[in-house]
Amino acid sequence: MSHVGDDLVEAFEEMASYMRGESQSETYEVPAGLLTPDRIRTIRRSVASSTKAFEAEFHIPARTIEAYEQGRRRPDAATTLLLRLIETDPDAVRRAASGTP
Repeated sequence: MSHVGDDLVEAFEEMASYMRGESQSETYEVPAGLLTPDRIRTIRRSVASSTKAFEAEFHIPARTIEAYEQGRRRPDAATTLLLRLIETDPDAVRRAASGTP
């Protein structure tokens, strides 16, 4: 059997053990500052009714936001900062995006 096959067998054995109540699953805490797909979706929904509306206001393409919300992509450092600013003070970001003080 291949290495991948061995890993799959081991994973299924661990899952079966957990389901029988013979073992505990590992847990971890997500750092508070991490932008998870759910948090990105919450930010977007708090300021726009759709990804297209979000794109129109904040100039992040709708398909990009969809990819972040679905966990297919992770935002880079600049986009992470922008999303945190939108979460904190969306009106300030709107003013900056429109060029008004």
